[in-house]
This record gives sequence, C-alpha cells and structure tokens, in this order.
Amino acid sequence: MILFRYLLAGGVAMSLLSACNQTSGGAGESSLANGSATVAKHYEGPKPEGVSSPNDAVTTTFYIPQSAISDMYEIEAGQLALIRAKAPEVKAFARMMIEDHKKSSAALKQFVADHPVNIAAPTNMDARRQAMLSNLKSASDAGFDAEYVGQQAAAHQEAFNLQGSYANRGDNPALKTLAQSTAKIVARHREQAAVLDKKFGTGAAKS
Repeated sequence: MILFRYLLAGGVAMSLLSACNQTSGGAGESSLANGSATVAKHYEGPKPEGVSSPNDAVTTTFYIPQSAISDMYEIEAGQLALIRAKAPEVKAFARMMIEDHKKSSAALKQFVADHPVNIAAPTNMDARRQAMLSNLKSASDAGFDAEYVGQQAAAHQEAFNLQGSYANRGDNPALKTLAQSTAKIVARHREQAAVLDKKFGTGAAKS
C-alpha cells in the first residue's frame, strides 16, 4: 500500500512537470497575439514583460527605455535586411523601418531632453534584442527573408502593445501625445509586417 502511494505521488509529480514544460518552453505562433508572450520567431530566450495588450497601464520610466530600444533594434535589423534580403518588398520594408524609426527615435530623444522625466533614453540594446539580431546575422542566405519578416511581425505586435498602452494610459500627458503619433505609425508597420510574414515567412514556405 505504501509503495502504491509513492508510485501514485511520483506519477502526479511527473504529470505536473510535463505540463509545466509544455507551457513554458514551446509556445507556438498563436502566442504572438498576446504581448506578454510575444517574442520574435525562432528566438529562444527571455520574453517581453509588462505589456500584454494595447491598453495596459505603462509608466514613463518603463515606456521610454522600451521605446528607445525598440527603435534601435528596428534600425539595426533594417540595415541588415537592406544588405541581405532578397525580395524587393522586404528590402523596401526594411528601408521604411530605418527611416521611420530614426524619426521616432529622434523625437523621443528630443522629448527626454526637453522635459523633466528623470530618466535617460538608453544608448544600447538589451540582451534580448541583441540575441534577435544574432539570429538574423546567423540566418542562411536562403532563410534570411523568412527570419527577418518573422521577427518583424512579432516585434511590431510587441511595439503596438507598448505604444498603444502609453498612448491610452500613459502618466505624462505630453509624452502620451508623442506615443499616440508613434502608435499610428507602428500600427501601419504591424499590418505590413503581417502581410510580408504570410508571403515570405516560414509558414508560407510550407504551404
């Protein structure tokens, strides 16, 4: 009887461990709809924190560095895509990313310089974005376009949640106005990235 109880307890523990592994390690593409689970395709590592929808409460001290880092990633990823992408549509999208995110980056830096927000815009990307760029750099020539547009579809869902949240519920009225303008641009990027992902992403290659 005692042996049976030990075996039963061990079986329950193994079942729970298996369930945990399924929920934490292998999120599929459907998880990209939720910002808390959004992470660029093919990247394995820490996931975004703090923004799970376009209507979360986001503080200025969270928004400014996250928005700045998002711009830095988009610019550098776009520069890589201009060199390595094969499809003209992907190159055109990358060019737009560089131009638009340079503008939003400059606007954010100017805001920080002109307003007493008590936080500086970061000058370096976080480890997560660096890892995403490493994935891009290590992609094969044949697989680069799919890797880039997959990252862009996921990254712009994350950016859409961040910008929309601050635009709706930010705690600095002047910065909310800037976020509202940026959110409109990011929303357009998100739509275009989704179209490119359907055409050139890994799912398109299988269909």
